[in-house]
Amino acid sequence: MHVKTLTRILSLILPLLLAACAASKPVNPRPDWVTGNSGAYPAASYLTGRGEADDMAVAKDRARTDLAKVFSVNVSEQSSDVSSYSQSNAGPAPVMKNTLDVSRNISTRTDAVLQGVEISDSWQDPQTHIYYALATLSRAKADTSLRQQVTDLDAGTRAYLNNAQASTDLFDKIAAAGQAVDAQQIRAGLQKELQVVDVTGQGIAPPWPLGKLQADRAALLKQLQISAVADGRDAEAVKKVLAGALADAGFTVMDAAPYTVTASLDYTQLTPQGGWYWITGSLQVSLGGTDSRAHGVRRWDLKVSGTDPNLAQQRLMDQVSQYLQSDIQSTVLDFASGKGAAPQP
Repeated sequence: MHVKTLTRILSLILPLLLAACAASKPVNPRPDWVTGNSGAYPAASYLTGRGEADDMAVAKDRARTDLAKVFSVNVSEQSSDVSSYSQSNAGPAPVMKNTLDVSRNISTRTDAVLQGVEISDSWQDPQTHIYYALATLSRAKADTSLRQQVTDLDAGTRAYLNNAQASTDLFDKIAAAGQAVDAQQIRAGLQKELQVVDVTGQGIAPPWPLGKLQADRAALLKQLQISAVADGRDAEAVKKVLAGALADAGFTVMDAAPYTVTASLDYTQLTPQGGWYWITGSLQVSLGGTDSRAHGVRRWDLKVSGTDPNLAQQRLMDQVSQYLQSDIQSTVLDFASGKGAAPQP
């Protein structure tokens, strides 16, 4: 075949071949992680989350949320553990506050870990125009962060326990034991997260059983003998509520005790408006003792209403009971640790 003829034929065929090759390769291929595991971010090295939406920013947010779910589950589990302990040792009232405090602390530390989350890939389906996003978290980076936090909490717990053992002051012992429990409650949540991040699922076993630390603190609380006293308005009713709250919190309540918790209720019944009866006032709690320690004062503002005076009065006492039941243990421990007056939550 003549060279020119061959050249002419190739010039005609080559563009067709190139076009065919181009047509066989999708312009915007679907990434593997959209419907399955990511080859670029394997599960052994990364935690991943996926999100999809009509808007790319929303898809990315959903991907981050999807990845964070594994940690939020651990916060809920740890809160359940705290609720179970509180319910079996201190009655039902303190459960909510203890649970919220622990959940808040764990969530704060979880947020620090989740700062390492990155949007590593995104894709838009050319047919549906739906956006997809892949969020990733390096297991190695998260593992390092969590292990450092756990190590710090263990070091703090060891120092608290040493302080509790060395002190001859019961208040100081209780305060230090409480700090140890708080640290290990937070640590327990981080351990669960570390077990998720750690490919072995082991994490770092706690040096102290949390239940033992809680039992030790409860035993110290029992040693603290407290008298319940009330003055101001409705003193007898307030004294009864205070004594019950102190007992539920784990303290030994008795007359002529070395320490006295005094609750003072003051309130004003406002002029009825629109068929509603309003009461505003305040509840104040103070702690005094035989030593020279300045134990402090705490105050709560009160405001209730009812469709008749008796209902408003009942709601006022319910609010007094709610504050004392939920806060009296932490209030006394704050006084014990020298924090003095604590603001109303």
